[in-house]
Amino acid sequence: MRHEVHRAKRWNRSGMSILVVLHVVAAFVAFAFTAGVGIYLGAIASSGDVRAIRTAVKTAVPLMTAGAILLVIAVVVGFGVAARAGFDLSSTWLIAADVLAALILVMGLGIHRPWTMRLGAAAAASPDDHASPELTAIISDRAAQAAGPISGLLWLCLISDMVLRP
Repeated sequence: MRHEVHRAKRWNRSGMSILVVLHVVAAFVAFAFTAGVGIYLGAIASSGDVRAIRTAVKTAVPLMTAGAILLVIAVVVGFGVAARAGFDLSSTWLIAADVLAALILVMGLGIHRPWTMRLGAAAAASPDDHASPELTAIISDRAAQAAGPISGLLWLCLISDMVLRP
């Protein structure tokens, strides 16, 4: 009997460890696929190289989509980990983490994705040798340019909140 209890405790710890690792990996890959890809796409777009923009958008869209899905997975798994670990689910740091994750998703789906889709469509319609006025206007979109650093700050706040648990 005692051996069975020890084995159950060991499984619970290892099962919990697997969930924690899944949560952390999902969050960090989500960060890379959203913020990292967004930074790279912005740099390529600012070059005005139409062919490079077309290629970058084709690559960025599925990565950014996967990043958004992974962020949702990280939140769901994180909620389960917090509940199983006995954290108070109404803790300020957990609520802040959920709000920050929601804001990242709103920024991503409300600003970054539509901008990326407009960028791709304008690059596809633009001549190969120079950016069309429409493409140039989309590249210069101030809202999209401001959204990048704001999203980066939201990610930094989220990661800090999860690590520091203030």
